[in-house]
Amino acid sequence: MTFPSLETRGLTIRFGGHIAVNNVSCSFRPGELTVIVGPNGAGKTTWFNLVSGQLTPSEGSILLRGEDITALAPSARAKRGIGRAFQLTNLFPGLSVFENVRLAVQAKRGTGPRLFRPAAAYREISEIA
Repeated sequence: MTFPSLETRGLTIRFGGHIAVNNVSCSFRPGELTVIVGPNGAGKTTWFNLVSGQLTPSEGSILLRGEDITALAPSARAKRGIGRAFQLTNLFPGLSVFENVRLAVQAKRGTGPRLFRPAAAYREISEIA
């Protein structure tokens, strides 16, 4: 039996009296390309937060390749392949992509010169070419 890669069953979340995601059941099969579209406030981001574990559903379940991951922490979901990108674009416009990434890593891990030595060497080579 082939399981969907990802499936939600009756996924619901309430914030007080407001229902942000209401009884959403959907499945995504391997090899399929799916787009989630809707107006502002429709619950798209909230649904992604539920799937990634950033929020806990009031009702329903989330299955990854047939395994119920509803109660798993975001880190456990990430180890199983669930990840998401946030729409934060806090970049420094005057810096290159490399410089922006280097700043982000340095802020998180310290200077990390060994991490960037190979990339810096490659960058110098590509600038010469």
